[in-house]
Amino acid sequence: MRELRRKCSLCGKEAVVYIPYQRRYYCKEHFIEFLVNKVRSTIKRYKLIRSRDKVLVALSGGKDSAVLLDILLKLSSYFNFKLAAVHIDLGIGNFSDESREIVKEQTKRLGVNLVIVAVNEILGIDLTELSRKARRPPCSTCGLVKRYLLNLVALTSGASKLALGHNADDIMAYSFKSFLTQDLRYISKLGAFTESIERLAVGRIRPLYEVYEFETKLYARLLDIPVVKSRCPHFRPNQMEIELKKIINDIEQERPGMKLSFLRKFMRNLKEYPEIKGRIVPCKYCGMISSTGECSFCRITRKVFGKPMGSKVKEYMNKLLKDKILWYS
Repeated sequence: MRELRRKCSLCGKEAVVYIPYQRRYYCKEHFIEFLVNKVRSTIKRYKLIRSRDKVLVALSGGKDSAVLLDILLKLSSYFNFKLAAVHIDLGIGNFSDESREIVKEQTKRLGVNLVIVAVNEILGIDLTELSRKARRPPCSTCGLVKRYLLNLVALTSGASKLALGHNADDIMAYSFKSFLTQDLRYISKLGAFTESIERLAVGRIRPLYEVYEFETKLYARLLDIPVVKSRCPHFRPNQMEIELKKIINDIEQERPGMKLSFLRKFMRNLKEYPEIKGRIVPCKYCGMISSTGECSFCRITRKVFGKPMGSKVKEYMNKLLKDKILWYS
């Protein structure tokens, strides 16, 4: 962003940001309005949310999911949907403790119901120990566990959509990486949404699909939204994704709006990319989605505990949500 010496293009107040692809300066109030309207347009363009949907937001404690929750709450009356949030507590020491308190603060200030699922309470061990015993990298184990638990909470709670906080920069870096490594089947997962599969998977949506990363950072700062400051101790930056984001931002600086153009064309052409084919069947142990008759979660827990833990986790989730009012009328 360039140094600001201008006034808001809409009202003449002091500007806080210049948006190159808009060729406009915005004050605080008009930037917030601009970003909310941008997400509104994204939801309309890709038909992400329907009237009477129950939208469950996956909250990590970071800026993107926090901004997503704030904006969706502002839009809930416009689109006539219900909103709730879920946080997966991985039990990773101080990082998870901070994340848990931050998401509680985020939802409390907005008046949004929150469900917290703690890996320790379910399995008796934390994510770090699980990955060590499974002999899998922590990040790989984390992704597997979170996907399973988020989908299970969404199914058990009756959610019709699971909202994720991936922004435009994330999607572009992932898609470029998949193209360069020729992992083309993965590209089909990177659209603005995925469809639901009855009784097996709740459809996922990415309302920040066209929102730039600097925009979520500024939005969070201007509204003083609490976010986690520390990083997961297991985090290892993907050098290729970092370099790709730098290259993409350099092109965007020379050609403002390139990201938006790419993402919209990408969605139009998404069906041209190969999809991951194969049968989709319920897991024989827990009934969740699988391709082999045993889901990834039951497979990894069977390796660690000597028995699949999916059915136990489903019982835990049913008890956790049984008497919890998650969706406001």
